[in-house]
Amino acid sequence: MTYEGVVFTTPWPLRSNPHLEQARERAIDWMRAFGLLQGESAVDDFVAWRLAEVAGFFYPHADADDAATAAQMMGWYFLPFDDQLDGELGRDPRRVAAVCGALIDTVHGLPGGEHHPAPTVRAFADLWPRMTHGMSAALRTRVSYHWSAYFSSQLTEAIDRTDGRVHADLDAYFPLRAATTCAFGQNDLGEHWGGTEVAPAVWHDPVLHRMRRLGADLVALRNDSMSLRHEDVTGGHNAIHLIERTRDCPRREAMAYGSRLAQRKVDELVELEATDLRRLADALEPGQRDAVLGYAEIIHDWICGDYEWEGISARHHEHRVLPDWANDLLVGAES
Repeated sequence: MTYEGVVFTTPWPLRSNPHLEQARERAIDWMRAFGLLQGESAVDDFVAWRLAEVAGFFYPHADADDAATAAQMMGWYFLPFDDQLDGELGRDPRRVAAVCGALIDTVHGLPGGEHHPAPTVRAFADLWPRMTHGMSAALRTRVSYHWSAYFSSQLTEAIDRTDGRVHADLDAYFPLRAATTCAFGQNDLGEHWGGTEVAPAVWHDPVLHRMRRLGADLVALRNDSMSLRHEDVTGGHNAIHLIERTRDCPRREAMAYGSRLAQRKVDELVELEATDLRRLADALEPGQRDAVLGYAEIIHDWICGDYEWEGISARHHEHRVLPDWANDLLVGAES
């Protein structure tokens, strides 16, 4: 049995941020200050998981301060939060609702997160204002909605874990997966840190809607296929598991089907950009035309950056078990 993952090719370049080394060091220092990394082995894992690199791939145009904030966000996103919900906590919907409620309060500007008993919540209360500093009112509203949806989706997954709910097909699964990866919230940050904010009248256009959906689906297929060593043990929603079940096929065939599906999505995105996106851009004034074309590049960076990161990160090499020191990172978050 192999876990080489879903494979596909794209015509877009992989780009990285020039401030990577500094961002990594600042992220490590920040996480240590909040107790999110304890001991040298934890720092080694942060480096081996290439969390600064994935931030650099997603946000190649961010300046030095924003690149550091992005690396801190990626560090926070995984072990201090996401991995906590793979364990006992993630099978207790009431506790998850309290955890995510505290984080959503911070997203909406309510005070208290900085004094919360859980280190993960306190760290996010420090992180969020820097993530959103300088955003326009429209973008701030949008990113708050998408990050709230991300946190809310963790409750949906917790309920599904407890009652064994599965999805009927990939079309039913992908919208939830877009939320659980915070795909659109990450895209929003690409606008903020890339200088290509799309006006609200344009952002809601069906062409851009379809483009970001395709990007989220591609990241879901690649990530789910690469995380099987872990999720074969923990269970939960996974696109490859779903393909195996609904097509009644072995792992190798499920991977091949996932790869074909992913390539079709890439091809659709390329065609969409060559036709409908160009038509949309041509109808806009020059500033918004540039923003729309820049938005396509944000989605490319998301797809290509994730694809590369999944291949170089040590995060998926084996089933992950929380180290003892990490078990308390969300303790008190449900209080």
